Amino acid sequence: MTPFFRLLCFAAATAFPLPWPVLAEAESAALFQPANIAPQELALGELMPDVLLRGCRGEEVRLADFRGKAVAVTFFYSRCTAATFCPLVGRNFAAAQSLLKQMGAAGNCHLLSISLDPARDTSEVLAAYARGYEADPALWTFAAGNEADIQKLGAAVGLEYKRVDDLIDHNLRTVVLDASGHVRRIFRGDGWTPQELAAELNATARRFR
Repeated sequence: MTPFFRLLCFAAATAFPLPWPVLAEAESAALFQPANIAPQELALGELMPDVLLRGCRGEEVRLADFRGKAVAVTFFYSRCTAATFCPLVGRNFAAAQSLLKQMGAAGNCHLLSISLDPARDTSEVLAAYARGYEADPALWTFAAGNEADIQKLGAAVGLEYKRVDDLIDHNLRTVVLDASGHVRRIFRGDGWTPQELAAELNATARRFR
Protein backbone atom coordinates (compact mmCIF):
# COMPACT_ATOMS: atom_id res chain seq x y z
CA MET A 1 0.00 0.00 0.00
CA THR A 2 1.43 3.40 -1.00
CA PRO A 3 1.96 6.26 1.49
CA PHE A 4 -0.69 8.22 -0.44
CA PHE A 5 -3.31 5.50 -0.01
CA ARG A 6 -2.49 5.18 3.69
CA LEU A 7 -3.04 8.93 4.01
CA LEU A 8 -6.44 8.62 2.31
CA CYS A 9 -7.46 5.81 4.68
CA PHE A 10 -6.43 7.87 7.70
CA ALA A 11 -8.31 10.94 6.46
CA ALA A 12 -11.45 8.91 5.87
CA ALA A 13 -11.25 7.36 9.34
CA THR A 14 -11.10 10.78 10.99
CA ALA A 15 -13.92 12.22 8.87
CA PHE A 16 -16.64 9.74 9.84
CA PRO A 17 -17.70 8.93 13.41
CA LEU A 18 -17.42 5.25 14.27
CA PRO A 19 -19.38 3.29 16.89
CA TRP A 20 -16.16 1.86 18.36
CA PRO A 21 -13.18 3.76 19.83
CA VAL A 22 -10.50 4.69 17.29
CA LEU A 23 -7.21 3.13 18.34
CA ALA A 24 -3.72 4.49 17.81
CA GLU A 25 -3.06 1.60 15.43
CA ALA A 26 -6.02 2.53 13.19
CA GLU A 27 -3.83 3.17 10.18
CA SER A 28 -2.21 -0.24 10.53
CA ALA A 29 -5.63 -1.89 10.53
CA ALA A 30 -6.13 -0.71 6.96
CA LEU A 31 -3.03 -2.46 5.65
CA PHE A 32 -4.35 -5.65 4.17
CA GLN A 33 -1.81 -8.24 3.14
CA PRO A 34 -3.33 -11.51 1.85
CA ALA A 35 -3.05 -14.52 4.14
CA ASN A 36 -0.96 -17.47 3.05
CA ILE A 37 -3.93 -19.63 2.18
CA ALA A 38 -5.65 -20.66 -1.04
CA PRO A 39 -9.39 -20.50 -0.37
CA GLN A 40 -11.65 -22.98 -2.14
CA GLU A 41 -14.42 -20.54 -2.93
CA LEU A 42 -17.88 -22.01 -3.39
CA ALA A 43 -19.67 -21.67 -6.71
CA LEU A 44 -23.10 -20.10 -6.85
CA GLY A 45 -25.72 -22.61 -5.83
CA GLU A 46 -23.42 -24.59 -3.54
CA LEU A 47 -24.25 -25.13 0.11
CA MET A 48 -22.53 -22.92 2.68
CA PRO A 49 -20.86 -24.89 5.51
CA ASP A 50 -22.69 -24.78 8.82
CA VAL A 51 -20.72 -24.34 12.04
CA LEU A 52 -21.49 -23.64 15.67
CA LEU A 53 -21.28 -19.95 16.62
CA ARG A 54 -21.90 -17.96 19.82
CA GLY A 55 -24.22 -14.96 19.87
CA CYS A 56 -24.51 -11.77 21.93
CA ARG A 57 -26.20 -13.57 24.83
CA GLY A 58 -23.86 -16.55 24.74
CA GLU A 59 -26.49 -18.55 22.87
CA GLU A 60 -25.67 -21.11 20.19
CA VAL A 61 -26.07 -19.81 16.64
CA ARG A 62 -25.95 -21.81 13.41
CA LEU A 63 -26.68 -20.88 9.82
CA ALA A 64 -29.32 -23.59 9.94
CA ASP A 65 -31.21 -21.46 12.47
CA PHE A 66 -32.07 -19.09 9.62
CA ARG A 67 -33.40 -21.69 7.19
CA GLY A 68 -36.48 -20.38 5.42
CA LYS A 69 -34.95 -16.88 5.12
CA ALA A 70 -32.50 -15.21 2.78
CA VAL A 71 -29.37 -14.44 4.80
CA ALA A 72 -26.52 -11.98 4.27
CA VAL A 73 -23.34 -13.12 6.01
CA THR A 74 -20.34 -10.85 6.49
CA PHE A 75 -17.14 -10.87 8.59
CA PHE A 76 -15.66 -8.22 10.89
CA TYR A 77 -13.80 -7.69 14.14
CA SER A 78 -14.80 -5.10 16.69
CA ARG A 79 -11.40 -3.39 17.02
CA CYS A 80 -11.14 -2.69 13.29
CA THR A 81 -11.21 1.06 12.66
CA ALA A 82 -10.19 1.17 8.98
CA ALA A 83 -12.89 3.35 7.45
CA THR A 84 -13.45 1.24 4.33
CA PHE A 85 -13.43 -2.10 6.11
CA CYS A 86 -15.48 -3.26 9.12
CA PRO A 87 -17.01 0.13 10.04
CA LEU A 88 -18.19 0.64 6.45
CA VAL A 89 -19.70 -2.85 6.29
CA GLY A 90 -21.38 -2.23 9.64
CA ARG A 91 -22.92 1.02 8.42
CA ASN A 92 -24.04 -0.67 5.20
CA PHE A 93 -25.69 -3.48 7.14
CA ALA A 94 -27.40 -0.95 9.40
CA ALA A 95 -28.77 0.87 6.36
CA ALA A 96 -29.82 -2.44 4.76
CA GLN A 97 -31.63 -3.31 7.99
CA SER A 98 -33.71 -0.14 7.68
CA LEU A 99 -34.34 -0.74 3.97
CA LEU A 100 -35.55 -4.29 4.56
CA LYS A 101 -38.05 -3.00 7.10
CA GLN A 102 -39.24 -0.29 4.72
CA MET A 103 -39.63 -2.89 1.96
CA GLY A 104 -41.66 -5.17 4.21
CA ALA A 105 -39.03 -7.88 3.68
CA ALA A 106 -37.63 -8.10 7.21
CA GLY A 107 -39.60 -11.22 8.05
CA ASN A 108 -38.07 -13.10 5.12
CA CYS A 109 -34.45 -11.99 5.53
CA HIS A 110 -31.69 -11.93 8.12
CA LEU A 111 -28.27 -10.30 8.57
CA LEU A 112 -25.38 -12.17 10.21
CA SER A 113 -22.06 -10.55 11.17
CA ILE A 114 -19.36 -13.03 12.21
CA SER A 115 -16.29 -11.96 14.17
CA LEU A 116 -12.76 -12.85 13.07
CA ASP A 117 -11.50 -12.25 16.61
CA PRO A 118 -13.36 -14.68 18.89
CA ALA A 119 -10.84 -14.39 21.73
CA ARG A 120 -11.56 -10.67 22.17
CA ASP A 121 -15.07 -10.44 20.75
CA THR A 122 -16.85 -12.01 23.69
CA SER A 123 -20.63 -12.03 23.96
CA GLU A 124 -20.48 -8.80 25.97
CA VAL A 125 -18.30 -7.10 23.36
CA LEU A 126 -20.56 -8.29 20.54
CA ALA A 127 -23.62 -6.97 22.37
CA ALA A 128 -22.04 -3.53 22.82
CA TYR A 129 -20.91 -3.47 19.20
CA ALA A 130 -24.41 -4.39 18.02
CA ARG A 131 -25.90 -1.57 20.09
CA GLY A 132 -23.51 0.84 18.39
CA TYR A 133 -25.21 0.06 15.09
CA GLU A 134 -28.72 -0.08 16.57
CA ALA A 135 -28.99 -3.67 15.39
CA ASP A 136 -32.44 -5.22 15.74
CA PRO A 137 -31.77 -8.72 17.14
CA ALA A 138 -34.83 -10.04 15.32
CA LEU A 139 -33.19 -9.12 12.02
CA TRP A 140 -29.44 -8.82 12.65
CA THR A 141 -27.28 -11.29 14.60
CA PHE A 142 -23.67 -10.80 15.72
CA ALA A 143 -21.73 -13.97 16.49
CA ALA A 144 -18.28 -15.49 16.95
CA GLY A 145 -16.91 -19.03 16.78
CA ASN A 146 -13.69 -20.96 17.10
CA GLU A 147 -10.81 -20.20 14.74
CA ALA A 148 -11.08 -23.42 12.73
CA ASP A 149 -14.76 -22.94 12.03
CA ILE A 150 -14.35 -19.29 11.04
CA GLN A 151 -11.54 -20.24 8.67
CA LYS A 152 -13.82 -22.90 7.18
CA LEU A 153 -16.60 -20.39 6.56
CA GLY A 154 -14.20 -17.77 5.26
CA ALA A 155 -12.48 -20.11 2.83
CA ALA A 156 -15.87 -21.03 1.39
CA VAL A 157 -16.40 -17.45 0.18
CA GLY A 158 -12.85 -16.28 -0.54
CA LEU A 159 -12.23 -14.52 2.76
CA GLU A 160 -8.55 -14.13 3.63
CA TYR A 161 -7.29 -12.92 6.98
CA LYS A 162 -4.31 -13.20 9.30
CA ARG A 163 -3.14 -11.74 12.58
CA VAL A 164 -0.45 -9.07 12.45
CA ASP A 165 0.74 -8.22 15.94
CA ASP A 166 -2.45 -7.23 17.78
CA LEU A 167 -4.52 -6.56 14.67
CA ILE A 168 -6.11 -8.58 11.88
CA ASP A 169 -5.44 -7.99 8.19
CA HIS A 170 -8.36 -9.15 6.08
CA ASN A 171 -10.22 -8.68 2.84
CA LEU A 172 -13.99 -8.27 2.61
CA ARG A 173 -16.64 -10.80 1.70
CA THR A 174 -20.41 -10.55 2.07
CA VAL A 175 -22.41 -13.56 0.89
CA VAL A 176 -26.13 -13.92 0.27
CA LEU A 177 -27.64 -17.33 1.05
CA ASP A 178 -31.05 -18.58 0.03
CA ALA A 179 -33.64 -20.14 2.33
CA SER A 180 -31.88 -23.52 2.23
CA GLY A 181 -28.38 -22.13 2.83
CA HIS A 182 -27.05 -22.16 -0.74
CA VAL A 183 -24.81 -19.36 -2.02
CA ARG A 184 -26.64 -17.03 -4.39
CA ARG A 185 -24.27 -14.06 -4.52
CA ILE A 186 -20.87 -13.06 -3.15
CA PHE A 187 -20.07 -9.36 -2.81
CA ARG A 188 -16.29 -8.90 -2.95
CA GLY A 189 -14.69 -5.84 -1.40
CA ASP A 190 -16.50 -2.66 -0.38
CA GLY A 191 -18.03 -1.63 -3.70
CA TRP A 192 -21.60 -2.68 -2.92
CA THR A 193 -24.35 -0.49 -1.47
CA PRO A 194 -27.04 -1.11 1.16
CA GLN A 195 -29.62 -0.76 -1.61
CA GLU A 196 -27.96 -3.54 -3.62
CA LEU A 197 -27.76 -5.84 -0.62
CA ALA A 198 -31.38 -5.24 0.43
CA ALA A 199 -32.60 -5.77 -3.13
CA GLU A 200 -30.55 -8.98 -3.48
CA LEU A 201 -31.90 -10.34 -0.20
CA ASN A 202 -35.47 -9.51 -1.13
CA ALA A 203 -35.12 -11.06 -4.60
CA THR A 204 -33.46 -14.17 -3.15
CA ALA A 205 -36.19 -14.57 -0.53
CA ARG A 206 -38.84 -14.39 -3.25
CA ARG A 207 -37.13 -16.58 -5.84
CA PHE A 208 -35.55 -19.32 -3.71
CA ARG A 209 -38.00 -20.55 -1.09
